[in-house]
Amino acid sequence: MICYSHSKITDDLRIIGSKTMSDHTNGVVKNSLGLLSDHLGFSLKYDEVYSIIEVMGKLHDLGKYTSFFQNYLLKNGSVDFDKKRHPPIGALASYNFFKNKDEKLPLIALFLVFLHHGNLINIGSFAEKFDAHLWRILSYQKQDLSAKFPEIEKEIGLINIKCLVEDIDESTIRRGYKVWSKKTSKIEDYFLVNYLFSLLIEGDKLDASDTSIYKPKQISIDWVDNRFGKPNCTSENLKTLTNSELRNYCRAEVVSQLDKSDILDYGIFTLTAPTGIGKTMTALDFSLKLKDKLKNQTGIDARIIYALPFINIIEQALKEYQHTLPEGLEIIGHYQYADIFGEDKKQSFQNNDEPKNYNQKIMALDTWQADVIITSFVQFFETLIGNRNKLLKKFNHYAHSIIILDEVQTIRLDQMPLIGAALFYLSKYLKSRIILMTATKPKIFELAQKEILEKEQETAQPYELLNSFEKVFEVFKRTKIIPLIDIQISETEDFTSKIFREKWSSNKSCIIVCNTVKRSIELHESISNYLKDNELKNPVEYLSTNIVPAVRFERISRIKDLLKDGKAPILISTQVVEAGVDLDFEMGFRDLGPIDSIIQVAGRINRNNDRNKEYSPLFIVDFTDSQKIYKSLSTIQARKALSLKSEFLEPEYLKLIEGYFDGISEKKSFDQFNKIFSSMKSLRYDSETDHSAISDFKIIEESTSTQSVFVELGEEEANLKEMYLLKIKNEITKEEFDRNFKQKFQQRIIAVPNSLTGSLNFINEYDEYIKFIPNELLDQYYDIDTGFIRKKSDIVRMF
Repeated sequence: MICYSHSKITDDLRIIGSKTMSDHTNGVVKNSLGLLSDHLGFSLKYDEVYSIIEVMGKLHDLGKYTSFFQNYLLKNGSVDFDKKRHPPIGALASYNFFKNKDEKLPLIALFLVFLHHGNLINIGSFAEKFDAHLWRILSYQKQDLSAKFPEIEKEIGLINIKCLVEDIDESTIRRGYKVWSKKTSKIEDYFLVNYLFSLLIEGDKLDASDTSIYKPKQISIDWVDNRFGKPNCTSENLKTLTNSELRNYCRAEVVSQLDKSDILDYGIFTLTAPTGIGKTMTALDFSLKLKDKLKNQTGIDARIIYALPFINIIEQALKEYQHTLPEGLEIIGHYQYADIFGEDKKQSFQNNDEPKNYNQKIMALDTWQADVIITSFVQFFETLIGNRNKLLKKFNHYAHSIIILDEVQTIRLDQMPLIGAALFYLSKYLKSRIILMTATKPKIFELAQKEILEKEQETAQPYELLNSFEKVFEVFKRTKIIPLIDIQISETEDFTSKIFREKWSSNKSCIIVCNTVKRSIELHESISNYLKDNELKNPVEYLSTNIVPAVRFERISRIKDLLKDGKAPILISTQVVEAGVDLDFEMGFRDLGPIDSIIQVAGRINRNNDRNKEYSPLFIVDFTDSQKIYKSLSTIQARKALSLKSEFLEPEYLKLIEGYFDGISEKKSFDQFNKIFSSMKSLRYDSETDHSAISDFKIIEESTSTQSVFVELGEEEANLKEMYLLKIKNEITKEEFDRNFKQKFQQRIIAVPNSLTGSLNFINEYDEYIKFIPNELLDQYYDIDTGFIRKKSDIVRMF
């Protein structure tokens, strides 16, 4: 008896088995156990975790031994699509294996094996899957397998499988899940179930694609030192230090924390420091040295996971890491526009690699097979709080990882208690080490403690790595914030004539940040006209998500060159520049908004701490758009905080932001996301009745009011469009499109309000997702400087 788990099409178009069930089952078990970490924080003992992973791995594909599945796989005759379903009978066998050993283990095994090809669902309603129709299917499958049991037992190494597939009382299952979800569930169960599910499905998918588990490479604690020199923190007077020396001082203080005897007892760290102080490399240096300490004292090989909110700063960080770490180290960039091949590998792969190799590269990317992973907040947090199979297969990689979360002030305030609590439990149960980096010290763990952890009788105690951060903030005199929010601006032109004309001089580079795309486009036109009328030659640049990503990346580089050459450019932008964009202007203006966002814009002014430009100004104006974007609470509290003084010097920013957060958190409702935490505790993964299930969590609020639009700028875009259409028509494979064209295709797409796209056609009759601006109509719909031409009034928040 030879049964197959997977098949393939030969060159002469025959379908044959490509992997035997024996090889696949053994491969899944080996992978899943190979991924398993010990010394975690679960109540379940290591040998119990080992046992459930081993048994689920052996039984998860039991249904593939049926003739129903083999006929389907090898296309032999007619196919009964109900009877060929393979997970239920393996789930039943897994349940019976554990039913006399533990109360929860059989329920977990049944749940995870049954769902191993799908998303996790609400355990309270899971038992409903076992209806009369399913029991009939199972009876057919058991009868079909009866003669094969001896050989199956020999192949998978389990005995008495015939007994394991005996029916169980449906009421027993229902009662078991009801009691679990209503009475005995706890937050530990969420992390345990997701961890076990992740081990099973990653082990399965790695074997199916013949992708190897990555073996971490040996690291050096000196890689950051080799680039920047060894740091020291001997200076007592920080005010005498140059910017470079101050960066050196901060890095030295942070890494010195590793000398503390109990440093490995901490799971949560914060790194609070001003913008431009070198937090990226400081955190990397600390992480490399922490990784080395963990390896030497515990034998654990920790991954480094670095997560950031925005694509442009992810790519910037990726380049910095690649410049600092040696070539032999595996660094993965996992985000929307990631190129998994790299410029040096891409050409040879496209021409020579087999699709199988491509699939292995995709699988290695999706499961983070690397020493260092640089990823997005979307990937990181929607894996941490989620139910989707595609994301959860890498959940187990959080175990023992060193996780750096940068620009955490960008997390929505109403999500902070939930995220803070989830991170706390991640460190508790999966023993992750988490480093939160910020210049504005948002109250993530304070809010988590107040809203969630206190009720759970837990205490989060983050360890601050830069103890002298307050003294460091006091040193900086780069900028000051000057509120002009009482000046009435009824039209965009009022800003140019009443404020810009008075405060700006033509020898100064300037950044202007608006809350809305519409306002930024109007302002670009107004400022351009003002310069023209006054015969001024300053370059006027524009940045927002209204222009295609490929152009945004090029434009940031161009602005850097203009600043470097002393051309005094004026940049009109939206919030897209607030975090991590390494641009350095001499002054700026920002529309009224949250105080943390205002301070982030201040970080784009006198960024390099030129002592000759002390207290360069950031003027805060009110275009009256704030309340439409940030809602009334943020606007009211920001206005209240800014009304306390006529100007705020940089050493005062910490107090300014603290007062703002105190005011807003007292009045903010966190109910929706606190309910999601309750759903995590009760394993309510999905629900059709309300919006507080785990599946409802999204790190970025999804907009249903925008339409994706592909912009055909020129010949390259025309070719990308053609390749996309060939993929839709199945004239080229998805794999071929993804590896050759997907990245560049996505970088030509923008999100446009639905109300402005009515006259545009979809890219073709089969695709109702993407609309299309053909090159011959470009002048009607797309401005090369400011992007999509907005003829109707519309407000869209852009990040």
